[in-house]
Amino acid sequence: MGSTLSTLFIGHLIEKLEKTLLFDAADYSDSTNDSMRPKEPILRSSLRLTEFPYRRWWGFSIRFVKTFEVIFFKCLQFLAIYRPQKSIVGIPSLAIPNVTSLQAVVYNGTQEEVLGFRPRRLIHRIFRGVPDLEYFERIGFQLSVSDSALRTVDGSTETRGFVHLQLPWQMPWRPPKVAWLRMAPRGVETLLGPIQLGDYEITSSPVFFLTPEIKRVLISDIDDTIKDSNILHTTGVRDIVSGLFRGNYYTYQAIEGMAELYQKMADSGTLIIYVTSTPYQLAPFLLKFLREAGFPQGPVFLRWLGYGRFGHKWRTLHRILSNIETQKCWLIGDSGEQDLQIYRRITAVAALGEKVEKILIRHVPGSPRPRPIDAREIFYDDIHQLSKHLTD
Repeated sequence: MGSTLSTLFIGHLIEKLEKTLLFDAADYSDSTNDSMRPKEPILRSSLRLTEFPYRRWWGFSIRFVKTFEVIFFKCLQFLAIYRPQKSIVGIPSLAIPNVTSLQAVVYNGTQEEVLGFRPRRLIHRIFRGVPDLEYFERIGFQLSVSDSALRTVDGSTETRGFVHLQLPWQMPWRPPKVAWLRMAPRGVETLLGPIQLGDYEITSSPVFFLTPEIKRVLISDIDDTIKDSNILHTTGVRDIVSGLFRGNYYTYQAIEGMAELYQKMADSGTLIIYVTSTPYQLAPFLLKFLREAGFPQGPVFLRWLGYGRFGHKWRTLHRILSNIETQKCWLIGDSGEQDLQIYRRITAVAALGEKVEKILIRHVPGSPRPRPIDAREIFYDDIHQLSKHLTD
C-alpha cells in the first residue's frame, strides 16, 4: 500500500483543499550554546509543520492496512525469507529568515532499482512509470547550523510518500552558506506504534541559507526552460498512459548552454532556486538530471499531485519573496505553460513585485508569443539572447 497510484487517482479530490492551511506532525528542538541568539519556541508534537492537507479517514485507512503489511513482512524478515529494502532521498532545500524547508522522499527499493524501473511490488511492475513510494515512514532530521548549534526534527511521509516541513526557525547568528541534512529512519507508523522494518539506503542533501553575501536570487522553472521537455507535445493522454506502463518519459536532455550559464551566475554570487511542476514521485530522476547535466546545486521545490501547477508555483514564489530582505530576484520560465501568468500575478502584489528585477521568458516553438506588459518582461529565443540579458 506504499504505492503512489492512490495519490494519482484522488489528487483532484484533495486539490479542493488547496486553501486549507494545516501543519505536519513533527517535534523539533534546537541545541545551541549561542547565548546571543534568542531562544526559539518548542513546538507541540501535535502541531503539523506543512501546508499539505491531511484527511484523517484516509490516513487511518492507510495505517490500518500498513499495520498488517508491516507485521507480515516483519515475520518474513525474522525467518530470513525476505528483507525489505527502502531508500530515503533528501531534496536540496532552503533556509530563509523565519522559515526553513526540509524535504525528503521515501521509496520501496534501492535507488538503483528505482532509477532502473525494477519495482518490487506487483502493482508497480505493471505500472512501471509510477515510482513506489512508502507511506507513514517517520524520518528524523538533523541540521548542523554552526559548530555549537544542532537542530533536530521528526516528520512523517503520511499518505503522500514524502516529507516537506516548513519550520519556523530563525536564521542562526552566523549562518553558513550551505549545511548538509542528516536523516535517519524512525520506523513505520502503524496502529501499534512505530515499527522498524528492513534496511535503508540514505541519500543526504544540502540546505542552502539565504545569507547577506548572496547578491541575487534566480528562481528558475525546469521543463522547457533548462530541460528540453517539449511539454506542448508530450502531455497528451496517449503519452501519459504510455509513460505509466513504460516509464520512458523520464529521459531528460538539457537545453544546450544553460548549465554553463547558470554555473557562471552561481559563481558570481547568485543563488539558483529551481521551482518545477514535476511531482515528488520523480525526484531521483530530476536530481540525477541536474547533477549529470552540470547545473549548479540549489534548492529544488517539486509539486505535490494534490496541487495544480499554478497553485504550487504561486505558493512557493510567495513564500520565498515574502522572506527576501535585500536581494533582488530574477524569474526565468517559458511560454509553454503558465510561467508568465504566474510571474505577472506575483509582481502584481506590490510588496512582492518590488523585489523582482527581471522576468525572462523563453519562447517555446509552437506556442503563442506573448507581448510584454511590463518593462521587466523580456522574451528570448536562444541561449545567446538570455546570456546577454543576464549579464547586462
